[in-house]
Amino acid sequence: MENTKLNEIFGQYLATLQVYDPERATRLGVHGSDAALTQRTQERVNSQLEALRLLRARLREIKKASMYPALQVDYALLDHILEVDLYELENLDLLKKRPQYYLEPLLSVYQLLSKDFGGYNARAANALARLKQFPRILEQAERNISHPPGIWAEAALKQTEAALNGISDFIPLFRSYTRYDPVLKAQVDETMDGVKTALVRYRDFLKTGVIPGADGDFRAGDYTCGFYLERWHGLDLDPGAALAYAKKSYKTALKDLEREALNIDPLLAKEKGWKGVLDKLPREHPSLGDILKIFQDEADRAYQHFDEYKVVEFPKQRLLMKKMPDFMSAALPYAYYAEPFPLDDVRVSDFYLSLPSEKLPSAAREKLLASGFNYAQIELLTAFDVMPGMHLRSYASGANRSRIRKISVQPMVVNGWACYAELLAEEMGYYSSYWSRFLRMYARTLRAGRASVDAALHMKKMTYDEAVAFFQENFYMSQAQARAEVLRISTAPTESLSYIMGMDRILEMRKYYQRTEQKYFDLRKFHASFLRQGAIPLGDVEAELRRLRKESLETGQK
Repeated sequence: MENTKLNEIFGQYLATLQVYDPERATRLGVHGSDAALTQRTQERVNSQLEALRLLRARLREIKKASMYPALQVDYALLDHILEVDLYELENLDLLKKRPQYYLEPLLSVYQLLSKDFGGYNARAANALARLKQFPRILEQAERNISHPPGIWAEAALKQTEAALNGISDFIPLFRSYTRYDPVLKAQVDETMDGVKTALVRYRDFLKTGVIPGADGDFRAGDYTCGFYLERWHGLDLDPGAALAYAKKSYKTALKDLEREALNIDPLLAKEKGWKGVLDKLPREHPSLGDILKIFQDEADRAYQHFDEYKVVEFPKQRLLMKKMPDFMSAALPYAYYAEPFPLDDVRVSDFYLSLPSEKLPSAAREKLLASGFNYAQIELLTAFDVMPGMHLRSYASGANRSRIRKISVQPMVVNGWACYAELLAEEMGYYSSYWSRFLRMYARTLRAGRASVDAALHMKKMTYDEAVAFFQENFYMSQAQARAEVLRISTAPTESLSYIMGMDRILEMRKYYQRTEQKYFDLRKFHASFLRQGAIPLGDVEAELRRLRKESLETGQK
Protein backbone atom coordinates (compact mmCIF):
# COMPACT_ATOMS: atom_id res chain seq x y z
CA MET A 1 0.00 0.00 0.00
CA GLU A 2 2.74 2.49 0.98
CA ASN A 3 4.69 1.63 -2.17
CA THR A 4 1.63 2.43 -4.28
CA LYS A 5 1.22 5.77 -2.51
CA LEU A 6 4.84 6.65 -3.23
CA ASN A 7 4.36 5.93 -6.94
CA GLU A 8 1.17 8.00 -6.97
CA ILE A 9 2.88 11.01 -5.40
CA PHE A 10 5.80 10.71 -7.82
CA GLY A 11 3.35 10.64 -10.72
CA GLN A 12 1.67 13.76 -9.32
CA TYR A 13 5.09 15.41 -9.03
CA LEU A 14 5.76 14.81 -12.73
CA ALA A 15 2.28 16.09 -13.59
CA THR A 16 2.97 19.23 -11.52
CA LEU A 17 6.14 19.88 -13.49
CA GLN A 18 4.26 19.48 -16.77
CA VAL A 19 1.83 22.19 -15.66
CA TYR A 20 4.23 24.69 -14.10
CA ASP A 21 7.69 23.93 -15.52
CA PRO A 22 7.25 22.24 -18.92
CA GLU A 23 10.88 22.84 -19.94
CA ARG A 24 12.11 20.83 -16.98
CA ALA A 25 9.46 18.17 -17.66
CA THR A 26 10.90 17.78 -21.16
CA ARG A 27 14.42 17.43 -19.76
CA LEU A 28 13.16 14.60 -17.55
CA GLY A 29 11.55 12.79 -20.49
CA VAL A 30 7.95 13.74 -19.68
CA HIS A 31 6.54 15.04 -22.95
CA GLY A 32 2.92 15.95 -22.36
CA SER A 33 3.71 19.68 -22.38
CA ASP A 34 6.49 19.87 -24.97
CA ALA A 35 4.64 22.63 -26.84
CA ALA A 36 4.69 24.99 -23.83
CA LEU A 37 7.40 27.09 -22.21
CA THR A 38 7.92 27.68 -18.50
CA GLN A 39 6.40 31.05 -17.69
CA ARG A 40 8.80 33.41 -15.91
CA THR A 41 6.18 35.06 -13.67
CA GLN A 42 5.77 35.32 -9.91
CA GLU A 43 2.23 33.96 -10.23
CA ARG A 44 3.60 30.73 -11.71
CA VAL A 45 6.23 30.47 -8.98
CA ASN A 46 3.63 30.96 -6.24
CA SER A 47 1.30 28.34 -7.74
CA GLN A 48 4.12 25.85 -8.16
CA LEU A 49 5.25 26.42 -4.57
CA GLU A 50 1.77 25.71 -3.27
CA ALA A 51 1.46 22.52 -5.34
CA LEU A 52 4.87 21.24 -4.21
CA ARG A 53 4.14 21.96 -0.55
CA LEU A 54 0.94 19.91 -0.77
CA LEU A 55 2.82 17.05 -2.42
CA ARG A 56 5.49 17.04 0.26
CA ALA A 57 2.83 17.04 2.98
CA ARG A 58 1.21 14.02 1.32
CA LEU A 59 4.58 12.30 1.06
CA ARG A 60 5.13 12.78 4.80
CA GLU A 61 1.92 10.85 5.49
CA ILE A 62 3.46 7.67 4.09
CA LYS A 63 4.70 5.18 6.70
CA LYS A 64 8.28 4.89 5.54
CA ALA A 65 9.24 2.18 8.06
CA SER A 66 6.89 -0.35 6.45
CA MET A 67 8.53 -0.06 3.03
CA TYR A 68 11.24 -2.25 1.51
CA PRO A 69 14.77 -0.86 2.16
CA ALA A 70 15.36 0.16 -1.48
CA LEU A 71 12.02 1.98 -1.55
CA GLN A 72 12.92 3.78 1.66
CA VAL A 73 15.87 5.22 -0.28
CA ASP A 74 13.46 6.27 -3.05
CA TYR A 75 11.17 7.87 -0.48
CA ALA A 76 14.01 9.89 1.05
CA LEU A 77 15.26 10.82 -2.42
CA LEU A 78 11.88 12.18 -3.51
CA ASP A 79 11.64 14.10 -0.25
CA HIS A 80 15.05 15.66 -0.94
CA ILE A 81 14.04 16.52 -4.52
CA LEU A 82 10.90 18.27 -3.30
CA GLU A 83 12.82 20.03 -0.53
CA VAL A 84 15.46 21.38 -2.92
CA ASP A 85 12.79 22.48 -5.42
CA LEU A 86 10.94 24.37 -2.69
CA TYR A 87 14.11 25.98 -1.37
CA GLU A 88 15.25 27.20 -4.77
CA LEU A 89 11.83 28.58 -5.73
CA GLU A 90 11.60 30.41 -2.40
CA ASN A 91 15.18 31.67 -2.07
CA LEU A 92 17.14 31.92 -5.32
CA ASP A 93 15.03 34.69 -6.86
CA LEU A 94 15.69 33.44 -10.39
CA LEU A 95 13.23 35.87 -11.96
CA LYS A 96 15.06 38.96 -10.73
CA LYS A 97 18.67 37.86 -10.46
CA ARG A 98 19.37 35.56 -13.42
CA PRO A 99 19.13 37.21 -16.85
CA GLN A 100 20.49 34.01 -18.44
CA TYR A 101 17.44 32.10 -17.16
CA TYR A 102 15.33 33.76 -19.87
CA LEU A 103 17.54 32.33 -22.63
CA GLU A 104 17.13 28.69 -21.56
CA PRO A 105 14.09 28.09 -23.83
CA LEU A 106 16.43 28.11 -26.83
CA LEU A 107 18.20 25.03 -25.47
CA SER A 108 14.85 23.33 -24.84
CA VAL A 109 13.87 23.97 -28.47
CA TYR A 110 17.18 22.65 -29.77
CA GLN A 111 16.87 19.51 -27.66
CA LEU A 112 13.36 18.83 -28.95
CA LEU A 113 14.67 18.96 -32.50
CA SER A 114 17.94 17.10 -32.00
CA LYS A 115 17.16 14.43 -29.38
CA ASP A 116 16.08 11.04 -30.68
CA PHE A 117 12.72 10.34 -29.02
CA GLY A 118 9.16 10.09 -30.33
CA GLY A 119 8.16 11.10 -33.84
CA TYR A 120 10.17 13.81 -35.58
CA ASN A 121 7.14 15.72 -36.91
CA ALA A 122 5.59 15.95 -33.44
CA ARG A 123 8.89 17.13 -31.98
CA ALA A 124 9.32 19.74 -34.71
CA ALA A 125 5.77 21.04 -34.23
CA ASN A 126 6.38 21.38 -30.48
CA ALA A 127 9.71 23.09 -31.06
CA LEU A 128 8.06 25.59 -33.40
CA ALA A 129 5.33 26.24 -30.83
CA ARG A 130 7.99 26.97 -28.21
CA LEU A 131 9.89 29.31 -30.51
CA LYS A 132 6.69 31.28 -31.14
CA GLN A 133 6.35 31.84 -27.38
CA PHE A 134 10.00 32.78 -26.84
CA PRO A 135 9.61 36.55 -27.48
CA ARG A 136 7.00 36.64 -24.71
CA ILE A 137 9.51 35.10 -22.29
CA LEU A 138 11.99 37.87 -23.08
CA GLU A 139 9.26 40.43 -22.47
CA GLN A 140 8.75 38.89 -19.03
CA ALA A 141 12.47 39.44 -18.41
CA GLU A 142 12.05 43.17 -18.93
CA ARG A 143 9.37 43.25 -16.23
CA ASN A 144 11.21 41.04 -13.74
CA ILE A 145 14.97 41.60 -13.79
CA SER A 146 16.23 43.94 -11.09
CA HIS A 147 19.80 44.47 -9.84
CA PRO A 148 21.29 41.08 -10.82
CA PRO A 149 24.99 40.33 -10.26
CA GLY A 150 27.09 42.11 -12.85
CA ILE A 151 28.89 38.98 -14.07
CA TRP A 152 25.56 37.26 -14.67
CA ALA A 153 24.22 40.19 -16.66
CA GLU A 154 27.39 40.28 -18.77
CA ALA A 155 27.19 36.50 -19.29
CA ALA A 156 23.58 36.84 -20.42
CA LEU A 157 24.62 39.55 -22.89
CA LYS A 158 27.34 37.29 -24.27
CA GLN A 159 24.86 34.40 -24.59
CA THR A 160 22.33 36.67 -26.33
CA GLU A 161 24.90 37.80 -28.87
CA ALA A 162 25.96 34.18 -29.44
CA ALA A 163 22.32 33.23 -29.98
CA LEU A 164 21.93 36.01 -32.54
CA ASN A 165 25.06 34.91 -34.37
CA GLY A 166 24.11 31.24 -34.22
CA ILE A 167 20.35 31.33 -34.77
CA SER A 168 20.91 29.81 -38.19
CA ASP A 169 21.88 26.55 -36.41
CA PHE A 170 18.15 25.93 -35.90
CA ILE A 171 17.16 26.17 -39.56
CA PRO A 172 18.59 22.82 -40.78
CA LEU A 173 16.79 21.01 -37.97
CA PHE A 174 13.42 22.11 -39.38
CA ARG A 175 14.14 21.20 -43.02
CA SER A 176 12.59 17.75 -42.99
CA TYR A 177 9.51 19.26 -41.32
CA THR A 178 9.00 22.02 -43.88
CA ARG A 179 10.37 20.36 -47.03
CA TYR A 180 7.05 19.62 -48.72
CA ASP A 181 4.91 22.28 -47.07
CA PRO A 182 5.50 25.92 -48.09
CA VAL A 183 3.03 27.10 -45.44
CA LEU A 184 5.06 25.48 -42.68
CA LYS A 185 8.27 26.90 -44.14
CA ALA A 186 6.75 30.37 -44.08
CA GLN A 187 5.73 29.84 -40.45
CA VAL A 188 9.25 28.79 -39.49
CA ASP A 189 10.79 31.76 -41.33
CA GLU A 190 8.35 34.19 -39.72
CA THR A 191 8.94 32.69 -36.29
CA MET A 192 12.72 32.88 -36.66
CA ASP A 193 12.44 36.54 -37.67
CA GLY A 194 10.41 37.14 -34.50
CA VAL A 195 13.04 35.37 -32.40
CA LYS A 196 15.81 37.50 -33.92
CA THR A 197 13.87 40.70 -33.25
CA ALA A 198 13.23 39.64 -29.66
CA LEU A 199 16.90 38.77 -29.11
CA VAL A 200 18.00 42.17 -30.47
CA ARG A 201 15.60 43.88 -28.10
CA TYR A 202 16.83 41.77 -25.18
CA ARG A 203 20.45 42.51 -26.06
CA ASP A 204 19.75 46.23 -26.03
CA PHE A 205 17.77 45.91 -22.79
CA LEU A 206 20.70 44.16 -21.10
CA LYS A 207 23.15 46.79 -22.34
CA THR A 208 21.15 49.86 -21.34
CA GLY A 209 18.63 48.71 -18.76
CA VAL A 210 20.38 46.01 -16.77
CA ILE A 211 24.18 46.10 -16.85
CA PRO A 212 24.54 49.73 -15.66
CA GLY A 213 22.61 48.83 -12.47
CA ALA A 214 23.79 45.22 -12.10
CA ASP A 215 25.15 45.39 -8.58
CA GLY A 216 23.69 42.27 -6.99
CA ASP A 217 25.79 39.77 -5.01
CA PHE A 218 25.93 36.29 -6.52
CA ARG A 219 27.53 34.74 -3.43
CA ALA A 220 25.12 32.28 -1.85
CA GLY A 221 26.09 32.65 1.81
CA ASP A 222 26.63 30.12 4.59
CA TYR A 223 23.00 29.07 4.93
CA THR A 224 22.48 28.16 1.28
CA CYS A 225 25.86 26.39 1.12
CA GLY A 226 24.96 24.44 4.25
CA PHE A 227 21.54 23.56 2.85
CA TYR A 228 23.02 22.21 -0.36
CA LEU A 229 25.72 20.22 1.44
CA GLU A 230 23.24 18.58 3.79
CA ARG A 231 20.00 18.32 1.82
CA TRP A 232 21.19 18.04 -1.80
CA HIS A 233 24.51 16.21 -1.46
CA GLY A 234 23.52 14.33 1.70
CA LEU A 235 26.78 15.17 3.51
CA ASP A 236 27.41 15.51 7.21
CA LEU A 237 29.54 18.54 6.50
CA ASP A 238 29.10 22.24 7.26
CA PRO A 239 30.46 24.98 4.95
CA GLY A 240 33.52 25.58 7.13
CA ALA A 241 34.46 21.91 7.04
CA ALA A 242 33.88 21.86 3.28
CA LEU A 243 36.28 24.78 2.86
CA ALA A 244 38.91 23.06 5.01
CA TYR A 245 38.50 19.85 2.98
CA ALA A 246 38.90 21.72 -0.31
CA LYS A 247 41.99 23.60 0.87
CA LYS A 248 43.64 20.40 2.08
CA SER A 249 42.79 18.66 -1.21
CA TYR A 250 44.30 21.55 -3.15
CA LYS A 251 47.58 21.44 -1.21
CA THR A 252 47.84 17.66 -1.62
CA ALA A 253 47.01 17.79 -5.35
CA LEU A 254 49.55 20.58 -5.91
CA LYS A 255 52.31 18.53 -4.27
CA ASP A 256 51.43 15.53 -6.43
CA LEU A 257 51.48 17.71 -9.55
CA GLU A 258 54.88 19.13 -8.65
CA ARG A 259 56.20 15.62 -8.03
CA GLU A 260 54.93 14.41 -11.39
CA ALA A 261 56.47 17.45 -13.11
CA LEU A 262 59.83 16.34 -11.69
CA ASN A 263 59.27 12.87 -13.16
CA ILE A 264 58.56 14.35 -16.60
CA ASP A 265 61.48 16.81 -16.74
CA PRO A 266 63.54 17.29 -13.53
CA LEU A 267 65.65 20.20 -14.79
CA LEU A 268 62.74 22.16 -16.22
CA ALA A 269 60.57 21.49 -13.18
CA LYS A 270 63.26 22.78 -10.80
CA GLU A 271 63.79 25.87 -12.93
CA LYS A 272 60.22 26.80 -13.92
CA GLY A 273 57.96 24.57 -11.83
CA TRP A 274 55.01 22.53 -13.05
CA LYS A 275 53.92 25.40 -15.31
CA GLY A 276 57.14 25.14 -17.28
CA VAL A 277 56.53 21.41 -17.76
CA LEU A 278 52.92 22.04 -18.80
CA ASP A 279 54.13 24.49 -21.43
CA LYS A 280 56.27 21.67 -22.86
CA LEU A 281 53.21 19.44 -23.39
CA PRO A 282 53.17 18.14 -26.99
CA ARG A 283 50.57 20.09 -28.94
CA GLU A 284 50.09 17.84 -31.95
CA HIS A 285 46.39 17.67 -32.81
CA PRO A 286 43.99 16.58 -35.55
CA SER A 287 42.92 19.00 -38.24
CA LEU A 288 39.73 20.92 -37.54
CA GLY A 289 37.76 18.83 -40.02
CA ASP A 290 38.90 15.54 -38.44
CA ILE A 291 38.25 16.22 -34.75
CA LEU A 292 34.80 14.63 -34.52
CA LYS A 293 36.06 11.52 -36.32
CA ILE A 294 39.13 11.28 -34.09
CA PHE A 295 36.95 11.49 -30.97
CA GLN A 296 34.71 8.75 -32.34
CA ASP A 297 37.76 6.60 -33.08
CA GLU A 298 39.10 7.26 -29.58
CA ALA A 299 35.76 6.32 -28.03
CA ASP A 300 35.76 3.06 -30.00
CA ARG A 301 39.27 2.33 -28.76
CA ALA A 302 38.18 3.01 -25.18
CA TYR A 303 35.21 0.64 -25.54
CA GLN A 304 37.49 -2.13 -26.81
CA HIS A 305 40.18 -1.49 -24.20
CA PHE A 306 37.88 -1.66 -21.18
CA ASP A 307 35.88 -4.54 -22.62
CA GLU A 308 39.12 -6.47 -22.82
CA TYR A 309 40.05 -5.73 -19.21
CA LYS A 310 36.56 -6.59 -17.90
CA VAL A 311 36.59 -3.97 -15.13
CA VAL A 312 33.36 -2.22 -16.20
CA GLU A 313 30.28 -3.07 -18.20
CA PHE A 314 30.04 -2.35 -21.93
CA PRO A 315 27.65 0.63 -22.46
CA LYS A 316 24.92 -0.52 -24.85
CA GLN A 317 23.70 3.03 -25.38
CA ARG A 318 24.18 5.07 -28.55
CA LEU A 319 26.48 8.07 -28.43
CA LEU A 320 26.52 10.76 -31.12
CA MET A 321 29.50 13.10 -31.59
CA LYS A 322 28.29 16.59 -32.50
CA LYS A 323 29.64 20.04 -33.17
CA MET A 324 28.32 22.34 -30.47
CA PRO A 325 26.02 25.10 -31.77
CA ASP A 326 27.28 28.64 -31.19
CA PHE A 327 24.48 29.60 -28.82
CA MET A 328 25.44 26.70 -26.52
CA SER A 329 29.16 27.47 -26.62
CA ALA A 330 28.68 30.67 -24.64
CA ALA A 331 27.16 28.81 -21.70
CA LEU A 332 28.71 25.32 -21.63
CA PRO A 333 32.21 23.78 -21.33
CA TYR A 334 33.90 23.23 -24.68
CA ALA A 335 33.46 19.46 -24.28
CA TYR A 336 30.02 18.62 -22.95
CA TYR A 337 28.34 15.26 -22.45
CA ALA A 338 24.52 15.35 -22.62
CA GLU A 339 22.90 12.16 -21.38
CA PRO A 340 19.46 11.07 -22.58
CA PHE A 341 16.30 12.43 -21.00
CA PRO A 342 16.09 10.06 -18.01
CA LEU A 343 12.52 8.78 -18.43
CA ASP A 344 12.68 8.31 -22.20
CA ASP A 345 12.57 4.74 -23.48
CA VAL A 346 14.95 5.54 -26.36
CA ARG A 347 18.32 6.36 -24.81
CA VAL A 348 20.77 8.23 -27.04
CA SER A 349 23.58 10.37 -25.62
CA ASP A 350 25.24 13.36 -27.26
CA PHE A 351 28.84 14.50 -26.89
CA TYR A 352 29.17 18.15 -27.97
CA LEU A 353 32.49 19.73 -28.89
CA SER A 354 32.86 23.47 -29.29
CA LEU A 355 35.16 23.74 -32.30
CA PRO A 356 37.03 26.86 -33.39
CA SER A 357 35.39 28.77 -36.20
CA GLU A 358 36.96 28.46 -39.62
CA LYS A 359 36.62 32.25 -39.82
CA LEU A 360 39.18 32.72 -37.03
CA PRO A 361 42.71 33.78 -38.04
CA SER A 362 44.85 30.68 -38.47
CA ALA A 363 47.10 31.53 -35.50
CA ALA A 364 44.13 31.88 -33.12
CA ARG A 365 42.51 28.71 -34.46
CA GLU A 366 45.80 26.80 -34.10
CA LYS A 367 46.16 27.94 -30.47
CA LEU A 368 42.68 26.69 -29.56
CA LEU A 369 43.22 23.34 -31.27
CA ALA A 370 46.62 22.85 -29.66
CA SER A 371 45.39 23.60 -26.13
CA GLY A 372 42.02 21.81 -26.18
CA PHE A 373 42.35 19.05 -28.77
CA ASN A 374 45.92 17.75 -28.58
CA TYR A 375 46.08 13.97 -28.54
CA ALA A 376 46.82 13.61 -24.82
CA GLN A 377 43.87 15.88 -24.01
CA ILE A 378 41.59 13.88 -26.31
CA GLU A 379 42.43 10.71 -24.36
CA LEU A 380 41.66 12.42 -21.05
CA LEU A 381 38.37 13.88 -22.32
CA THR A 382 37.34 10.49 -23.67
CA ALA A 383 37.98 8.81 -20.32
CA PHE A 384 36.11 11.55 -18.42
CA ASP A 385 33.11 12.03 -20.71
CA VAL A 386 32.70 8.74 -22.57
CA MET A 387 34.36 5.52 -21.40
CA PRO A 388 34.61 4.69 -18.54
CA GLY A 389 33.23 8.08 -17.52
CA MET A 390 29.96 9.95 -18.02
CA HIS A 391 28.56 7.81 -20.83
CA LEU A 392 29.12 4.53 -19.02
CA ARG A 393 27.62 5.96 -15.80
CA SER A 394 24.53 7.14 -17.70
CA TYR A 395 24.02 3.70 -19.23
CA ALA A 396 24.56 1.74 -16.02
CA SER A 397 22.43 4.01 -13.83
CA GLY A 398 19.64 3.86 -16.41
CA ALA A 399 19.35 0.13 -15.65
CA ASN A 400 17.90 0.92 -12.22
CA ARG A 401 14.15 0.38 -12.38
CA SER A 402 13.29 3.20 -9.97
CA ARG A 403 11.83 6.16 -11.85
CA ILE A 404 12.61 8.38 -8.88
CA ARG A 405 16.29 7.49 -9.05
CA LYS A 406 16.31 8.02 -12.81
CA ILE A 407 15.46 11.73 -12.43
CA SER A 408 17.80 12.35 -9.51
CA VAL A 409 20.68 14.73 -10.13
CA GLN A 410 23.49 14.09 -7.65
CA PRO A 411 26.80 15.76 -8.60
CA MET A 412 28.81 13.79 -6.03
CA VAL A 413 28.10 10.62 -7.99
CA VAL A 414 28.05 12.09 -11.51
CA ASN A 415 31.13 14.30 -11.29
CA GLY A 416 32.94 12.10 -8.80
CA TRP A 417 32.62 9.07 -11.08
CA ALA A 418 33.91 11.03 -14.10
CA CYS A 419 37.05 12.02 -12.16
CA TYR A 420 37.44 8.47 -10.89
CA ALA A 421 37.15 7.26 -14.49
CA GLU A 422 40.25 9.29 -15.41
CA LEU A 423 42.20 7.48 -12.69
CA LEU A 424 40.75 4.09 -13.65
CA ALA A 425 41.84 4.68 -17.26
CA GLU A 426 45.37 5.28 -16.02
CA GLU A 427 45.31 2.18 -13.81
CA MET A 428 44.11 0.04 -16.72
CA GLY A 429 46.80 1.28 -19.11
CA TYR A 430 44.41 3.06 -21.46
CA TYR A 431 46.49 6.21 -21.96
CA SER A 432 49.07 5.94 -24.71
CA SER A 433 51.06 9.02 -23.62
CA TYR A 434 53.04 9.43 -20.40
CA TRP A 435 51.82 13.04 -20.47
CA SER A 436 48.30 11.87 -19.68
CA ARG A 437 49.18 11.19 -16.02
CA PHE A 438 50.59 14.71 -15.74
CA LEU A 439 47.49 16.16 -17.37
CA ARG A 440 45.24 14.17 -15.03
CA MET A 441 47.09 15.53 -12.02
CA TYR A 442 46.86 19.05 -13.41
CA ALA A 443 43.09 18.59 -13.82
CA ARG A 444 42.85 17.25 -10.25
CA THR A 445 44.73 20.31 -8.94
CA LEU A 446 42.56 22.69 -10.93
CA ARG A 447 39.38 21.03 -9.63
CA ALA A 448 40.63 21.25 -6.05
CA GLY A 449 41.41 24.91 -6.64
CA ARG A 450 37.90 25.45 -7.97
CA ALA A 451 36.47 23.72 -4.90
CA SER A 452 38.47 26.04 -2.61
CA VAL A 453 37.23 29.11 -4.45
CA ASP A 454 33.68 27.74 -4.50
CA ALA A 455 33.55 27.33 -0.72
CA ALA A 456 35.40 30.56 0.12
CA LEU A 457 33.51 32.66 -2.41
CA HIS A 458 30.01 31.50 -1.50
CA MET A 459 30.76 31.71 2.23
CA LYS A 460 31.71 35.35 1.51
CA LYS A 461 35.28 34.85 2.70
CA MET A 462 36.54 35.83 -0.77
CA THR A 463 35.58 38.62 -3.16
CA TYR A 464 35.08 38.32 -6.89
CA ASP A 465 38.40 40.07 -7.58
CA GLU A 466 40.23 37.80 -5.14
CA ALA A 467 38.74 34.74 -6.83
CA VAL A 468 39.87 35.94 -10.26
CA ALA A 469 43.34 36.68 -8.85
CA PHE A 470 43.52 33.16 -7.38
CA PHE A 471 43.28 31.55 -10.82
CA GLN A 472 45.64 34.07 -12.39
CA GLU A 473 48.31 33.69 -9.71
CA ASN A 474 48.07 29.95 -9.05
CA PHE A 475 47.17 28.63 -12.51
CA TYR A 476 48.72 31.35 -14.69
CA MET A 477 45.42 32.03 -16.45
CA SER A 478 44.63 35.11 -18.46
CA GLN A 479 42.12 37.48 -16.91
CA ALA A 480 39.44 36.30 -19.35
CA GLN A 481 40.08 32.64 -18.46
CA ALA A 482 40.04 33.38 -14.73
CA ARG A 483 36.79 35.30 -15.02
CA ALA A 484 35.23 32.40 -16.92
CA GLU A 485 36.22 30.07 -14.06
CA VAL A 486 34.64 32.32 -11.45
CA LEU A 487 31.49 32.78 -13.53
CA ARG A 488 31.03 29.02 -13.71
CA ILE A 489 31.52 28.68 -9.93
CA SER A 490 29.20 31.60 -9.20
CA THR A 491 26.11 29.94 -10.68
CA ALA A 492 26.42 26.56 -8.91
CA PRO A 493 27.31 26.78 -5.19
CA THR A 494 28.97 23.60 -3.81
CA GLU A 495 29.07 21.81 -7.18
CA SER A 496 32.82 22.25 -7.64
CA LEU A 497 33.33 20.37 -4.37
CA SER A 498 31.54 17.36 -5.87
CA TYR A 499 34.36 16.57 -8.29
CA ILE A 500 37.06 16.06 -5.68
CA MET A 501 34.97 14.78 -2.78
CA GLY A 502 32.94 12.45 -5.00
CA MET A 503 36.08 10.84 -6.38
CA ASP A 504 37.63 10.54 -2.93
CA ARG A 505 34.52 8.85 -1.52
CA ILE A 506 34.38 6.37 -4.42
CA LEU A 507 38.02 5.46 -3.82
CA GLU A 508 37.31 5.02 -0.11
CA MET A 509 34.44 2.65 -0.93
CA ARG A 510 36.65 0.66 -3.30
CA LYS A 511 39.40 0.35 -0.70
CA TYR A 512 36.89 -0.78 1.91
CA TYR A 513 35.66 -3.66 -0.27
CA GLN A 514 39.18 -4.56 -1.37
CA ARG A 515 40.17 -4.78 2.29
CA THR A 516 37.11 -6.69 3.50
CA GLU A 517 36.67 -9.06 0.54
CA GLN A 518 40.38 -9.51 -0.19
CA LYS A 519 40.86 -12.25 -2.81
CA TYR A 520 37.10 -12.36 -3.49
CA PHE A 521 36.98 -8.69 -4.47
CA ASP A 522 35.67 -8.23 -8.02
CA LEU A 523 36.36 -4.76 -9.43
CA ARG A 524 33.81 -5.07 -12.22
CA LYS A 525 31.13 -6.20 -9.78
CA PHE A 526 31.94 -3.26 -7.49
CA HIS A 527 31.66 -0.76 -10.37
CA ALA A 528 28.41 -2.27 -11.64
CA SER A 529 26.83 -2.34 -8.17
CA PHE A 530 27.90 1.24 -7.49
CA LEU A 531 26.60 2.66 -10.76
CA ARG A 532 23.31 0.77 -10.74
CA GLN A 533 22.25 2.53 -7.56
CA GLY A 534 21.73 5.65 -9.69
CA ALA A 535 22.68 9.25 -8.93
CA ILE A 536 21.65 9.20 -5.27
CA PRO A 537 23.57 10.68 -2.30
CA LEU A 538 26.83 8.83 -1.70
CA GLY A 539 25.84 7.93 1.84
CA ASP A 540 22.80 6.11 0.43
CA VAL A 541 24.99 4.38 -2.16
CA GLU A 542 27.29 3.13 0.61
CA ALA A 543 24.34 1.93 2.71
CA GLU A 544 22.73 0.16 -0.25
CA LEU A 545 25.94 -1.62 -1.21
CA ARG A 546 26.42 -2.87 2.33
CA ARG A 547 22.81 -4.01 2.55
CA LEU A 548 23.07 -5.89 -0.75
CA ARG A 549 26.33 -7.48 0.34
CA LYS A 550 24.79 -8.60 3.62
CA GLU A 551 21.78 -10.08 1.81
CA SER A 552 24.10 -11.88 -0.60
CA LEU A 553 26.09 -13.39 2.27
CA GLU A 554 22.93 -14.47 4.08
CA THR A 555 21.56 -16.07 0.91
CA GLY A 556 24.85 -17.90 0.41
CA GLN A 557 24.78 -19.26 3.95
CA LYS A 558 21.27 -20.60 3.46
